[in-house]
Amino acid sequence: MTKETQKAEQEKKERQREVALRNLKEKALLNLATAYLVQREESGYGKTDNDAVEEFLYFPAINSGAKAYDFKSGDKFDLIRNSLLGSRQDGKRYSGQISEYNIINTSASIIQDSLKAVKVSDIMKLIGSKVSVDKKYNDKYVSELLESKNDKDKEYATNLIGGYLQYISTRKVSSALSQRAASEKSGLEELVKSKEK
Repeated sequence: MTKETQKAEQEKKERQREVALRNLKEKALLNLATAYLVQREESGYGKTDNDAVEEFLYFPAINSGAKAYDFKSGDKFDLIRNSLLGSRQDGKRYSGQISEYNIINTSASIIQDSLKAVKVSDIMKLIGSKVSVDKKYNDKYVSELLESKNDKDKEYATNLIGGYLQYISTRKVSSALSQRAASEKSGLEELVKSKEK
């Protein structure tokens, strides 16, 4: 590989990394991805968790007009609108079908693809960690580790992605449950509040 080719490849990786970091900071996109992650049977989350996620994360994300960034162009796009337009049959207006599942699945895929495009150190920053990352991995792109011939590197990257997704799911579910508890508290307070003036 020539120096020019290497430089062009590195610049492409950096552009994709910047787009990926923007995606990983999109609150509504993360909320939709969380809805996908926690609804799966193997997730370990129950009905109460899923109900809270639906009420306090999923519906607000749908109502907000969730956005994501395109990896090729870097442009921001409306996730719901693109899903609707992408479902058209033979390009005919109003012909397609889109499901809630497709929207949350697409959101989770964007998050997973974004995690592959960033560096190990970026993931630690996203979770607010100040831990010193092993020099061997610090400046490595997660995609490089996944494509490595070394099985330990692949396992490291797979565990890093899985760990981040579990972390973000736990945080988001916790947040949704806290919001639900606050709503229930408010309802109780309203119930017992003195009506006297």
